[in-house]
Amino acid sequence: MLDWTPPCISPIVAPCGSSCMAELVLASSSDRRRELLQRLGLRFLVSLPTSEEPMRPGLCADLAIQLVARAKVHQVAARFEAQDAYVVAADTIVVGPGGPLGKPGTPDRAREMLRVLRGQRHLVLTGVCALSTRTGQESMGVSRSAVRMRSFDDTELENYVAGREPLDKAGGYAVQGSGGALVEAVAGRMDTVIGLDCGLALRLLGEVGYPNPLPTAPDWHLALGKTAVVRRPLAGPSRMALGPR
Repeated sequence: MLDWTPPCISPIVAPCGSSCMAELVLASSSDRRRELLQRLGLRFLVSLPTSEEPMRPGLCADLAIQLVARAKVHQVAARFEAQDAYVVAADTIVVGPGGPLGKPGTPDRAREMLRVLRGQRHLVLTGVCALSTRTGQESMGVSRSAVRMRSFDDTELENYVAGREPLDKAGGYAVQGSGGALVEAVAGRMDTVIGLDCGLALRLLGEVGYPNPLPTAPDWHLALGKTAVVRRPLAGPSRMALGPR
């Protein structure tokens, strides 16, 4: 699994490292998104959005999740209007058999979500938006991965919920945490499931004028499931991001 190191983030703006530059701003309170961006070797600031925008009803999930990321970008960009800054944000939604699943918030809701997903295949959508405060140019995109959950039993479910990890995670699980033991396979980019498709984020930053050179964005490989076997890929053209535990 990823070695997750929770950062310390102040309520407004926190520097990332001792030589951080203001040109790149991550509009997020998510530890996992900060970690993914740090692993690219980029220097950036973290600025927290003032509120969480709900998904707009009546829109397809692909567009709705991009607009949530866009709302985060605009909330934070207002603080950097006098600077030549590039702001990037992301938001993630799980689309289960019955439709979109947000963050459960309570143990009971987490149990409901995990029972719906158990033994099933679902989609994870991560919307990303980037904006230049100097030009006002912005660009949005969405990344999709398919996830198949194991047919875990009720004891595993209860043990996982008792740890409270799923309460603030889309769909009620964190693939990079203990929730990875509930996942059988992932088709597509693993960082999409974690919460930020780094390749997409870099492309969008380039489209709004972020100066080159930008780094490459390799995907992350996590050990999934309970047994030391390599799972078979899901059907379809997407590549796998799997390894034995």
